[in-house]
Amino acid sequence: MHENALDRAGILILFAKGTRPDLADVASLLDKADSGIPAHVTHRPDPAEGWLEVLASGLTFDLRGLSPSAPFPCDAMPHVYGFEEGQALNDLEAVQLVASGHIAAGAGLQPVVRMLVNLAANLVLNLPATAVAWPPARTMMEPRYFSRTAFNWLSGGVFPALGLTALETGANGSVTSAGLAHFIGQELQLEARDGESRVDAVKLAIRLVDYLVRQGPLIDRQTIDLGEGPLLAEPSPVGKRVWIWREEA
Repeated sequence: MHENALDRAGILILFAKGTRPDLADVASLLDKADSGIPAHVTHRPDPAEGWLEVLASGLTFDLRGLSPSAPFPCDAMPHVYGFEEGQALNDLEAVQLVASGHIAAGAGLQPVVRMLVNLAANLVLNLPATAVAWPPARTMMEPRYFSRTAFNWLSGGVFPALGLTALETGANGSVTSAGLAHFIGQELQLEARDGESRVDAVKLAIRLVDYLVRQGPLIDRQTIDLGEGPLLAEPSPVGKRVWIWREEA
């Protein structure tokens, strides 16, 4: 088993207490010819160890925390998306899906992240998952919300900024990302504009996250035009952050 998986960014699939799948459950699912899941099991240790290795498009991933072993550790996730208001999210147990083997060092690379997300989105549709957590952004998502936004991104749509990153609004109306650094090495901060609603500011920030994920880290000051007037973007000289504000007329 890969002991340093605790230190790597993996997707956590959360289950109600006592309902985590075991190795046989996952292997049976992936072995089905009509599962539609682009992966198969490549290593099956003693089921009591609670983990297995799968191969998807030439990339290897571990599933850890399977029953009957202890669940994978899961800290509190303050950013919650897709759930009904007041829905209870207590007593959940986690299984981690994480890049392993020769690709572990490149766990933040887009091809690896995209396959990780693809595999997780398929698994949660076929297992009794209650939630999905993404520790780099400290987010927790309703399973169908996660799968829907994931598949939309993987098919060419907008990056799931409210899930694979989180967006926080400040008292002054600015919007700051959390977790974007996992993808580009930088977080963004969108400065407030007088009279702009919080909803409109977040919508613009979502589009900016998508832009930055597609373009990569910002090296030099530049103008970004997303169809709502020019935006000035500049990498901060202190810390790994991109400052973005409206260009004055």
